[in-house]
Amino acid sequence: MKKALVLMALALIAVVFIYAIGKMPPMNGKDTPDKTHVVPRYLEKGEEEAGARNIITGIILNYRGYDTMGETTVIFSALAAVIALLDREKRRRSRSSVDASKVETSTVVRTVARFVLPVVVLFAVYTILHGEPSAGGGFQGGAIIGASIIIFALVWGLPEATDRMPLGARLPLESSAMLAFLAMGVIGLAYGVHFLTFILPGLSAGVAETVRSLMLTVIEAGIGVGGGIIFVSIVFAMMREDRYELQQDRK
Repeated sequence: MKKALVLMALALIAVVFIYAIGKMPPMNGKDTPDKTHVVPRYLEKGEEEAGARNIITGIILNYRGYDTMGETTVIFSALAAVIALLDREKRRRSRSSVDASKVETSTVVRTVARFVLPVVVLFAVYTILHGEPSAGGGFQGGAIIGASIIIFALVWGLPEATDRMPLGARLPLESSAMLAFLAMGVIGLAYGVHFLTFILPGLSAGVAETVRSLMLTVIEAGIGVGGGIIFVSIVFAMMREDRYELQQDRK
């Protein structure tokens, strides 16, 4: 009986999807909404309405601001799910299969990583801070930051990585993306405009431009830092191996 109900539900969903697809305009057609008004509106009035010189940033943080805020919430929810299943790593105690390996990391790898990783982190910061005026963005910079810390853990081991990036330092940063969205949205509400509105009324042109740029930069920084730290926390939780902790305790 349950299988029959499941099959009927799936069949109903399939019918709805097929009907919706049939009503969609043809792909790459001249009369599709993106070509008739969406893209022209973004290109012609993007900076005026969204407030960002980088049109991609204007779309992500303004036209699609609620969607982007939801994406940061999804990433945070993924971290919560991983932690609920795997628990947090323990500073200086958690081990991984890399740490248990009898093969030591190559001196060449350590030397190259020692010189390259600071440059990678600097590039990530540059990417985050230039998301509003030029090419870059919080998600991209956060992914680079997270990758650099994960590389550090693979080269020097999980205990050393958790010592350099302890849980106490990561905890307040994991929610920075959502808090940045909330804070900048509340500022808009305080000025009597819509949530996540970056062009505030009652300010002179120069001040409004500065405030707009700062608000967008704060959100980009929040996304970059929060996203990067969340990636690191997820990988650290997945790297830890309880059996290595037990072996260490027995010794």
